[in-house]
Amino acid sequence: MFLIMAVFNQYNLKDVLDDLFQNHIEGVTVSQVVGKGSFGVKEADQQCPDLVEKVKVEIVVSDEKNRAIAMECIRANCQDLGRGAGKMWWLDVGGVERIRTGEKDEEALTTQIDKKIKNTPLSVTTSVDTPCS
Repeated sequence: MFLIMAVFNQYNLKDVLDDLFQNHIEGVTVSQVVGKGSFGVKEADQQCPDLVEKVKVEIVVSDEKNRAIAMECIRANCQDLGRGAGKMWWLDVGGVERIRTGEKDEEALTTQIDKKIKNTPLSVTTSVDTPCS
């Protein structure tokens, strides 16, 4: 199992998520981050450059095949020839447990689509649906 982390421009996020979901990679954590890549120090006045807002995506996948798919989804939507497109890296994961069910490792990473579980319609009533008294 692998943890993939990527930091890239915010305007690429929707395309990356759409591509991941189309490839059945659904467990994604997204964080807003600020940072500085390899821009260095401004030579004229020796000041650090401004920090840039980006998004950080974290994904745990079960095997090498899914790692390659997830990384290609990110690369295909974020890669450009300009500076500041972002970075991605991956780490080995020792184990995963789904808190709700207690499933472990690969079972904890499978989606409803993988398990062929149908979505259950949920009937919810809100204050918008019902008149107030």
